[in-house]
Amino acid sequence: MQGRLKLSGHLQPGGYRSLYMRYLALAAALVSLPATAQAVTIDFESLGFDGNTNTSPMGLASPVVIGDFTFTATDPFGLPPILVFARQSTNNPDFGGTSIFPNRSEPGLTIARTDGGVFTFNSLDLTFAFDDQNASFAGGLATFTFNGGATSETRAFDNLAGFQTFTFNATNLTSVRVSADSAFAIDNVVLNAGPAAVPEPATWAMMLGGFGLIGAASRRRQQTRITYA
Repeated sequence: MQGRLKLSGHLQPGGYRSLYMRYLALAAALVSLPATAQAVTIDFESLGFDGNTNTSPMGLASPVVIGDFTFTATDPFGLPPILVFARQSTNNPDFGGTSIFPNRSEPGLTIARTDGGVFTFNSLDLTFAFDDQNASFAGGLATFTFNGGATSETRAFDNLAGFQTFTFNATNLTSVRVSADSAFAIDNVVLNAGPAAVPEPATWAMMLGGFGLIGAASRRRQQTRITYA
């Protein structure tokens, strides 16, 4: 009688590879979730007010608190440390909207979490503070100082109307101070209220369990025997 081949084992050849690829895709998706879940964009619209084109800027007490973050500035002469133009002001670089600028550009503005925790500084928009005077402005340098002076970066901004976007993606910060050699305004500050994104313990457990199953499936395949029925 002609013998018939029979495979012993539970996973067919090639099955472990498919399982492995599925778990890799799941692991990548899980790891990426926390990175975007906490991102916030602060556009300062809650501070806006209406006025005519000649309206003087309104002074704000420091710090300005928006959500989980504070914006702090100082003025040695006791003047309002943070200013905001009316939505309709010709000086407003975000005409029709709202942006803020420090009364003193060299001390600048310091961004921090209200609870003192760490955060990620993704990006912000920055421009010369007086939009109707851009033609006479030659351009300037903005300095971004991280964690009280541990590191810093200097970026040039031009004399064109409208904002420029500066991207950093700097993680695990306790503060960012924005200063410049000329009057500047900021808008659309993108921040993550937390440390560099890492998988939570439950995510790690799921990933490790999945790779354990892959290992077991691989061993089972290696133990598959060929017998005659």
